[in-house]
Amino acid sequence: MAKNNVFSLIKGGLSENVSGSRKEFVSATITDTRLMGVVGMSILWNLPDNTTNTHFHQFFYFDAEETGFDTYRSVLGCGDETETEEINAVELAMIGGLGGQKVSISEKEARYILQQYVQFNRNTNQTLPALYDEYEFLLSPAANLTEEELHSLMLKQCPRLDSPYQIINYFLMRCYGKDFEAAKFLTKGYVRTNLFPEHKAATLLKNTIEEAPDSVSGSNTNYFSTGDGTFGTFQTFKSYMCESLIEYDGKYFLLVTQVSMDHLKVVKYEKHSAFRVSHQEAMMMITRGEFITVTDIVEGGPEFTKDSTEMVSRAMVKDYDGGRLFMVYHPHNDHVKNQIYRLNDDVLGVYYVVDDSQIILSSFELSGIQALERDLADSKMSGYVELVSKYQFQESILFDFINSGYDDFEDFVALIANPVE
Repeated sequence: MAKNNVFSLIKGGLSENVSGSRKEFVSATITDTRLMGVVGMSILWNLPDNTTNTHFHQFFYFDAEETGFDTYRSVLGCGDETETEEINAVELAMIGGLGGQKVSISEKEARYILQQYVQFNRNTNQTLPALYDEYEFLLSPAANLTEEELHSLMLKQCPRLDSPYQIINYFLMRCYGKDFEAAKFLTKGYVRTNLFPEHKAATLLKNTIEEAPDSVSGSNTNYFSTGDGTFGTFQTFKSYMCESLIEYDGKYFLLVTQVSMDHLKVVKYEKHSAFRVSHQEAMMMITRGEFITVTDIVEGGPEFTKDSTEMVSRAMVKDYDGGRLFMVYHPHNDHVKNQIYRLNDDVLGVYYVVDDSQIILSSFELSGIQALERDLADSKMSGYVELVSKYQFQESILFDFINSGYDDFEDFVALIANPVE
């Protein structure tokens, strides 16, 4: 008599997925970069019904100006150290260039943020990122926040605000980007923020701030007459003239405005002038000098990778036909506090590796190139590179070299120093 063989299915790690298990919230973070117009959010879940794939990491990238919910990635694993490298790589790719700090938020706050940006995409007819089934569960029920909770959440998404220049640069950045919700967070009382409705959402390339003393009192404060021909002043109000270079659709405009502040809040925003400038004029306004250090990689030296130096380990990487570029960002956005704000001042410097033959270091600042040189000297590559030359150029030329087709920087410099007629 034949026996009936009964087989039982034993679930293994390969069959365990996200949807097949309950999700227990562990933690969530948001970057304090909302005033730059973008934020990165991460959420960690436990999956208690799984035996192997018990940890679920979600990463979100949001753009408040144009693309809304822009990017989504995830890592599913067992939670041990073998996944650390992958998690760090995903996080670096998502938020490595934001220059902000991660701040803890609650599950309710995380759900609210995602739901708001999903609605943004739907309102603007933009496609949501792939893997919708992985984050769909976060979209219901609706997360509703009180006014106090909304204010608290906004504070978590913003850095410490302690400088008038910082406030003005952030304020103008948000206004020109048509991100009026964030702009109004920096105001006190009623302030009209959409002074330039004729312009599309734009990028602030450069902003120059000067104090604006009153022509009558000669003081940069509100003043009042004492009745005897002199003036007394209120010390809290100050005004600043701002010259802003903006860009959208390949067009450039110079906008001149006056911003008045009460301590660290904007209380008045006035339009003075606006006119278009040519591409050449715009480039003259933003062109900066560049420090470059050139080294040769000695024969038999190791491949230059993300593990080669401490700074490069946190760099953003981009491949070109002739080499690989490692862009190192400052770990903060303190450049927003400068009297002259430039969009690319968040970059500390660049490593460009030319087909494993040369390593070129570049920075706009002397302190930046010195930091890169120390970084290379302290790395495992130090014994495999030889200094070739150091340059200080009046304008940036590294990207001209990258796109030139040349594979030796010295040859390229000889060409531009002695151009062929």
